[in-house]
Amino acid sequence: MANRLDKIRRKIEARRKKINHSVGKKERSQPQYFPSHSEFRDEPDYYFPADSKGTEQPEEKLFRKDILILQTLVAICLFLVVGIMFKTGAPQFEGARQFVQNSFEKEFQFATVATWYEDQFGRPLALLPTTTNIALNDYENEEINVAYAVPATGKIARSFEQDGKGVIVETTSNSSVEAAKGGMVSFVAEEENLGKTVIIAHSDGGEAWYAMLDNVEVNLYDYVTAGTTIGTVSLQENKGFYYFALKEGETFINPLEVISFD
Repeated sequence: MANRLDKIRRKIEARRKKINHSVGKKERSQPQYFPSHSEFRDEPDYYFPADSKGTEQPEEKLFRKDILILQTLVAICLFLVVGIMFKTGAPQFEGARQFVQNSFEKEFQFATVATWYEDQFGRPLALLPTTTNIALNDYENEEINVAYAVPATGKIARSFEQDGKGVIVETTSNSSVEAAKGGMVSFVAEEENLGKTVIIAHSDGGEAWYAMLDNVEVNLYDYVTAGTTIGTVSLQENKGFYYFALKEGETFINPLEVISFD
């Protein structure tokens, strides 16, 4: 009797193990779903395959990172090489030093670029704003003559015929010199025989020179409009003086032809 009971018990145990194994296999083969109201759910209810379009792969991220590191190292090396060239003063580096120095000192020709842009596209360069409100079609078919403003009223103390480039204007001692026409400040420095000098490059390729200034109130590469204060006149015997010249291309023109200083 005992042997029979042991036999039946072993059969029941084997049957239970077989059922448990089948249930576990079935559960592993099916996806897991969690109720959306579960407070402990950490994963979304459904899973969708990731779209590879527009997704940067790990290899691409590493490549971009390597490129950035390489560019940084190259920039640091160039900086160190330039510093060593100027620090050592070795004669074999003289050509390279001169090239670097000229590259930093050479002024960017804003007016030339603006003129080329207008020749190609028929309208002013967007970086150089204009105060003239004109339809583009009219601008493309007609030549526009912009009047010059008076930098500072006064009388001519030295004429264009005497100077050959510009005029010296005598005015009051407290006068400010204003821009005769809008443009980009291309030069600010002390010039021999002219003192403090400011040159403004116009979008049409011309230039206006303001010199013999006591104080300068603009900076290099500033964009100024007509009427902007450039500086103040210099003082001589309680009188104010400033120098003014106009240049079109490579030729200086008589300012009295376009401006009345009275």
